[in-house]
Amino acid sequence: MIQIFLNSLVAVLIASAFLTTAISALTTNELSLRKVPARVRPQRHPNTGRRS
Repeated sequence: MIQIFLNSLVAVLIASAFLTTAISALTTNELSLRKVPARVRPQRHPNTGRRS
């Protein structure tokens, strides 16, 4: 009986942590609007000119 209660308590704690993380991620608009500079290297294909 006590093991079922403890398992339920752990499940509720994990669910509440997940929900608070999801809600805080969805309500934070500042992070999604921030532009981050990034350099993109062109992809090189070394075998494009050679055929056997």
